[in-house]
Amino acid sequence: MKLGLVGRAPAAYDDAFMAKMASAYLEQTPWTRLRLSAVRDLVEPAPGERVLDLGSAGGAVTHFLSTFACDVVGVDAEERAVGLAASLFPMLRFEIADASDLPFEDARFDKVVAADLVEHLEDVTFERMLGEALRVLVPGGTVSIYTPNQRHPVEWLKDRDLLLARNATHVGLRDGRALGAALERAGFELDRVEWRPSFIVGLRTLERLGGGSVEALRYRLCLRGRKPA
Repeated sequence: MKLGLVGRAPAAYDDAFMAKMASAYLEQTPWTRLRLSAVRDLVEPAPGERVLDLGSAGGAVTHFLSTFACDVVGVDAEERAVGLAASLFPMLRFEIADASDLPFEDARFDKVVAADLVEHLEDVTFERMLGEALRVLVPGGTVSIYTPNQRHPVEWLKDRDLLLARNATHVGLRDGRALGAALERAGFELDRVEWRPSFIVGLRTLERLGGGSVEALRYRLCLRGRKPA
């Protein structure tokens, strides 16, 4: 069984990273299924909704949300990412754009999603990204964040190059409290604050049993902010 992105992490946001992300989606690995399930729960996609996928990489989340008849646009700052996504999903729209400086008018989208993006953003860029998400959303629109938990043992091991290699692109790992506070500072109302256990047998059971009371056992953090009506 292929686990997806478990193992040595790419040292940069490069062609190898893009290819690995794309293959994980196309092969529907356990890592991918966990990710997409959380995205669906948070975004609650509905036909006709205009959705912006920030950090679209190989286009996985953009394509996934399009299967719910949403009008989805994927954006990524890397030209190679947009090129790969466009080649895999030529029927969808992808643009080269900085998530902290979006080329869209105010109130353009009903929903914004950032799945596995904000851990790659330093604090200043993250704050600007949230500001831009607020600007391009309609009143009552939502921004959904899915990201690794800074406090989880897997991230602790990665950070110290123990068993798993450190991911040099993870410059903005945060815990749930920091993420929630950032959303509120940006002007969002916290709508949902949740977490997901991992797909790793054994560890998943422990997380399910203790994650409700122990933050370190929450593998992925899932937050949604709503723009005031």
